[in-house]
Amino acid sequence: MSVYRPNDTAAVVVQGLRRAYGERVVMRDLDLRIARGEFVALLGESGCGKTTLLRALAGLDEIDAGRIDGPGQPAMVFQEHRLLPWDTLWRNVALGLDNKTGRPLAQAALREVGLAGREDDWPRNLSGGQAQRVALARALVREPRLLLLDEPFAALDALTRIRMHGLVKELVARHQPGVLLVTHDVDEAIALASRILVMRGGAIASSYAVPARANSHRASPEAAALRETLLAELGVQPGVNGERTAV
Repeated sequence: MSVYRPNDTAAVVVQGLRRAYGERVVMRDLDLRIARGEFVALLGESGCGKTTLLRALAGLDEIDAGRIDGPGQPAMVFQEHRLLPWDTLWRNVALGLDNKTGRPLAQAALREVGLAGREDDWPRNLSGGQAQRVALARALVREPRLLLLDEPFAALDALTRIRMHGLVKELVARHQPGVLLVTHDVDEAIALASRILVMRGGAIASSYAVPARANSHRASPEAAALRETLLAELGVQPGVNGERTAV
């Protein structure tokens, strides 16, 4: 069995993970390794165990067997921004930090996500995309080794999502955390990740490296080919007039 060490290049190492709710097994013998700076996307049908895995990695859910070797406090961004409405933006970002160091760190983090000068503003004055930018700043302000993203762009409009994709890629390249993104959006996975995992029956069923051209050019032949492969694996096949149907 490999042993995780703080100076290792891994952000997290998972071995033999198992989780059950009564007789229903949600994860079984799951192995996973995410390197520092690696962006991994996780696809799968609803109920296959994606969120359970994410919550286990975040320390929000217990496991029945196996081992997770990684940072004690990974950062996590949810679908909802979960900002505290009674606190200013900088206090939301610096949550848990002391005021002396927290404010300058929060100001720097807000500047990184394009909200410089808004540190004394309030969550109620933000758009959905701006609120998620603050949530990202809060996640990255402590320079996490592991960043967990639970469909953080699902509630945003299409244009805002594309802009957020670009921002997240820039921030990950700069801060170099290992990233695990749970999403139902195949195109989002291709645009963001360097590796895409498909989860089925509580285990990682397959893994795909994302070609650099597919990652940077959404309309490239490489992206189209990978999209077709992933949709087929997820049980979605071309139907009448090119529409997709589940099988």
